[in-house]
Parts: sequence; structure tokens; C-alpha cells
Amino acid sequence: MFKKLVISTIATGAIALSSLFGATTDASAATSKAVQYSATKYVYSGDGSLNMRSSATVNSKVVKTLKNGNKVKLSSKKVVNGTTWVYGTYTGKSGWMNAKYLSSKKVKKASNNGSALISYGSQFLGTPYVWGGTTPRGFDCSGFTSYVYKNKAGKSIPRTSGAQYAASKKVSRSQLQAGDLVFFSVGSSRITHVAMYAGNGQLLHAAGNRVQYQSLSGYWDRYVVGYGRF
Repeated sequence: MFKKLVISTIATGAIALSSLFGATTDASAATSKAVQYSATKYVYSGDGSLNMRSSATVNSKVVKTLKNGNKVKLSSKKVVNGTTWVYGTYTGKSGWMNAKYLSSKKVKKASNNGSALISYGSQFLGTPYVWGGTTPRGFDCSGFTSYVYKNKAGKSIPRTSGAQYAASKKVSRSQLQAGDLVFFSVGSSRITHVAMYAGNGQLLHAAGNRVQYQSLSGYWDRYVVGYGRF
């Protein structure tokens, strides 16, 4: 009798546990499931472009690169890790796009020379990080930004990250354009790092041991103090 009761209890528990995990799995799947969303919107990105991707993640394949003003017909949307993605079609190509770079009204392309700054700065990819460095032999973070601005845009901006932040025109994250500066405070109450915003959520900066591209989300996002423009 006792043996039968134990077996029955174990079996019942296994069924209950299975049901519990099954419910959790279904709930997780539901949170990432796409829902119908019918709308027509226009691309509006700070750097003038938006990547349409094969899936709702920045690491997925780029299906097509859209330009500001392109009209996109949307059919569904979903939220992934706090970011809203929408699925749409443009000139026969379909894919996922970050919803924050789409507007219900057609707007003019942001006008600045930021893309030219990023293009110029990217030629120094791999240049060693050198504390106090201000030349292509080696850059520190603010040495890199001041060098790019001086030699491409002809603008003399302050030498240090703190001074650059103080002198820049402050903008919001939603207003970021390629070439704007992003300021950080890492392990301090003052500005300790500066990077150039490269568009599409990417940074171009002298960090770690070299000049490189890195994502603004993830590690760096938690240390953002503000955004500036010259």
C-alpha cells in the first residue's frame, strides 16, 4: 500500500512539474511572438539609414539598407529584450526593423556632416590606444575625437572628454546623429570617456587597446552620462 502511494505521488508530482515547466515555456514563447500590426511609416534615422534585417536582432543578416524618407508598409511587431521591432516591406524586400527609427510622418534627412566624420575616423580602426595620445601613432578617447573633428570638419574642440562634454550642445538619445559624441562616467563621478556615435546603435572610439566599433547597448549603455554635438 505504501509503495503504491509513493509511486502515485511521484507520478502525480512529475505530471504537475511537467505542466509547470510547460506553462513557463509557453509564456516565454508568447512574450516574443509577433502580433499583427498594420501601418505605413517612413524611415527617419540620425545617420540617414536603417537596416532591414532577417530577424529581430542587430546580429542578424541585413536584407536591405533603407534611407531616410523611404515609405515602409508594416504588418507585424514584437518586443525583444525591451526593443520594439516591426516587420515590413519596401520595394519587394521584407524584414525586421527597429521601430524607433520609423516615423508616422515623412521628415527631412538630418543635415550634418556626421557620416563624413565617421568615414574619416574609421580609417584609424586598429590604431593603438595610448594614454594622452592625439595622433595616428596612438589615441586616447578624447584625443581621437578631437583629431577627427579637427582634421575632417575643421573644428577645434576641447582636448579632454570632460571639457568636450561641457562645451558641446546637449542632445537627447532620440536626436543622436552620426558624428555626435556620447559621454560616459566609468567608476567615477566625472566624465571619464567619450565616443563618436556611428549610427545604428554603434560607437566608434578609442577604447580598450585600440580604435574600434562597439555597440552602445550592453556594457557601455549603463555608463552613459549624456550626448553632445558640435
